[in-house]
Order: sequence, then C-alpha cells, then structure tokens
Amino acid sequence: MFEGVVSQVLAGLLGRYVKGIQKEQLKIGIWNEEINLENVELILEAFDYLQLPFALKTGRIGKLSIKIPWKKLGWDPIIIVIEDVFVCAYPREDSEWGSDSLGKRELAGKLAKLNAIELAKFSRRVTDNQTGQSLLSYMSAKILDNIQVSIRNVHIIYVESHNDQGSFIFGLEFSSLSIQTDTQKQSFAMSLMARSRQAEVNKKINISNVGIYCQQLEEQQNLYDVGALTDAQSNFSLGLAHPRDDYLINPFCVTVSVLANNSGKRDGVPQYDMTAELTALVLSIDEIQLQQILNLCDHFTICALRTKYGRYRPPESFLSKRQKGWQIMWWQYAKDSIMADVERRLKKTSWRFLGKRLEDRRKYVNLYRMKLELLQKGQVV
Repeated sequence: MFEGVVSQVLAGLLGRYVKGIQKEQLKIGIWNEEINLENVELILEAFDYLQLPFALKTGRIGKLSIKIPWKKLGWDPIIIVIEDVFVCAYPREDSEWGSDSLGKRELAGKLAKLNAIELAKFSRRVTDNQTGQSLLSYMSAKILDNIQVSIRNVHIIYVESHNDQGSFIFGLEFSSLSIQTDTQKQSFAMSLMARSRQAEVNKKINISNVGIYCQQLEEQQNLYDVGALTDAQSNFSLGLAHPRDDYLINPFCVTVSVLANNSGKRDGVPQYDMTAELTALVLSIDEIQLQQILNLCDHFTICALRTKYGRYRPPESFLSKRQKGWQIMWWQYAKDSIMADVERRLKKTSWRFLGKRLEDRRKYVNLYRMKLELLQKGQVV
C-alpha cells in the first residue's frame, strides 16, 4: 500500500520534469531503498508553465538519487539528491511567438495554478482533519513534508547574439542547494499544543557559492552548435574550476528559513514568514558587461510585449523580404494589438462574457467531480 503512495508522490514531483521516471518503474525498484539514475534528460516542455521569455534548448542531470527509509517512513526524510545539472537557453525563434505556441504556454501556466490550488487545498484538509482520519491522506502529507532535496553543481547559461558586438553568455552557477525541514523550529512547533502551531511547516534552504557571470564567446565557437556549447560549458564545476574573472556577482552563500501556515486560519499570523541571511555581496561590472545587461533588459522588455501581442504579428519571412503590402501588414498588426486591449477591457462587463464564465464554471465543477471519483477508484486521470 505504502509503495503506491510513495511512487505516486515521487512520480508527481519528478516524473513531469525528468525523462525516464515513471510510476511503474518506481514501484518495481522502490523497495531497494535507493534509486540511482545517471545522465537523464530534462523534459523541457514541462517548464512551459513558467512562460519564460527565452527557450530552453537542452537540459540534463548527471546523477539522480532517491533514498527511501522504509523502516521509518513518515519520520525519517526521503532524500532526493540531484548532481551536475546543466541547462542551456537561447532567445525564442519567431515561430515560438505565434498564436499556437503562446496559447500552449498560457494553458500550461493555468494548469500549474490549478495544481497549486489543489495541493494547498489538500494540505489544509489534512491539517484540519477533514479527510476522516484517512491513513493514506495522512501518509501522503507526511511524505511530502519529510522530503529533503539536495542539488549540487548547477550551471545555467543563456546565450545572446548581437551582430555588431558578437555573442555573449550569461551564466548562473551554484555548488549546492539543499531544502530540508528546520528540525529545531519543527520540534518546537510540535511540542506546542496550540492548533495553529501544529499546522506550521518549517523549511530551511541553503545555497552555496552562487555566482552570476557574463562571458563573451570566442569567434570560433558556433553559437547554434548546442552540443559543442553544452559540452564546453557543462564541464565547469564550481568546486574544481579556477576562479572566474568575468563574474558580475562574485560567489556568495545564502540561507533562507521559510515558515508556512497551512491551517487556512490567519488570526493575525502571516501565511508565509521568510528570513534570509547572505554573505558579502560583491558586484563587479565593466563597460562591455554593462552594455550587455542593458541589451538583455531591452530584449526581455520586447519579449514581454511579444507575449502579449505576438499572436497578431505578421510572419518575419514576409516582413524581411518586404513583399508587396508589407506596410499594410504592419498597420494591421498595430490595429489588432490595440483592439485586443480594448476588447479585453470591455468584454468583462458584457452579458455574453458573464454567461460564458458561468457556463465554464459549471463545466469545470462537473469535470472536477469526475476527477475526484476517478481518484477514489484508483484510476489514472
């Protein structure tokens, strides 16, 4: 019974982001107390819900380890260790600003918000004992609360190209990130009999050697050779490499303590209480790096506009060749963008919009009831 709960929780946490992790595979190997995977690829489409202004081209994990303490499940933590993470991002192509691509990312963002709401609702029900003292619900909540995540050697790069200034890499690196229960605060909370304290979750996040740099690519390096660029950059390890001389922010360490109130009852207590401590923060920027930062900010500003109006923009191939009528296409683009804002503002007060929202709400309620019934029967939704 418990292996089904654990495999479902782990598959939900990792399966959507990492290739090769499936619920059936977890059930088979989960009693070994430790699962090890090497050189696994990230599912890049799983990050669409973030609606990033850039595209993820490649992502991989050198080693993934999951350790499950079956003898003390629910008391000792489930430890997830992720090592040697490398992610490479590029500016989005013109085709990715079309109506279909934007709609896909917007839908992913809405689904992520729904999942977050359902998870928060489930947590409150378990906290308030509204599940009829269900053992599975209790164990699921304990497993989620006791998961500890440790990430080591992370390298994320973003490649930007300018015709007149060459190509640059913006990189984010850190040697380790750990998320674990703050045992001191948690034991103090559990020792109190007040209900509001029992509903608290205390987590501590430690990040070591966080650094941000800006590096100019050498002329012989091919900007679009993702494989070669990945191999060249992913070999860098914070613990072994020589210090960089192109840091924008020199490596520093930060500790964040998070206290979450999941009871749903505020009584003057904030839902989240965060405390952050960091070492000395040293910034070092030369003239070229400053220019690249300004170019990057300008590019992201344009990306925000394209996220909003990109679906109305004419194809780049049509505009670059300046075929007959290209001026009309630009004016049509401007008109459609302005009218979209006007219609979006006016339709919220129309009877047609209110009727559609009511109909959508009824459909959602019926679908959600069907989902709950399927979950109770143990069927896959």
